[in-house]
Amino acid sequence: MESLSRTRATKVFLDASVLIAAAISPRGRARDLVLQGLRGEWSLCLSSLVLEETERNLARKAPAALPVFDGFREALTANLVDPPKATVLTVAETVAIKDAPIVAAAVCVRAHYLATYDRRHLLSQATAIRTRFEIEVVTPGDILTD
Repeated sequence: MESLSRTRATKVFLDASVLIAAAISPRGRARDLVLQGLRGEWSLCLSSLVLEETERNLARKAPAALPVFDGFREALTANLVDPPKATVLTVAETVAIKDAPIVAAAVCVRAHYLATYDRRHLLSQATAIRTRFEIEVVTPGDILTD
């Protein structure tokens, strides 16, 4: 993988898996990425769907992490995007319909990176997503390691 570049204008779309990891663990690449974004080192973007999925999963699996997530949510909602249905359907021609709203939201904000830990659905489709939409699908560690 070529070196990932960073500027304040570099847009990183966060998947729920990254927000969940950042809320649960006080250390780790997901937390580092979110904190760097909150400091303005990255432009972090997400969708209402990501927020809902994160909250639902944390409430079920790690309720003690909800206050941390709530702190992140307040700061991250400035770059919230919800893709139009037409964009979701276009993306669904390349990725599974379940994942299309996530990729479509990243497309709508013109994200450089889609940060995820979802190896089964998103990372496994990284080449197709990069080819079709020019978005690098990577883990937070990939973004933070230059």
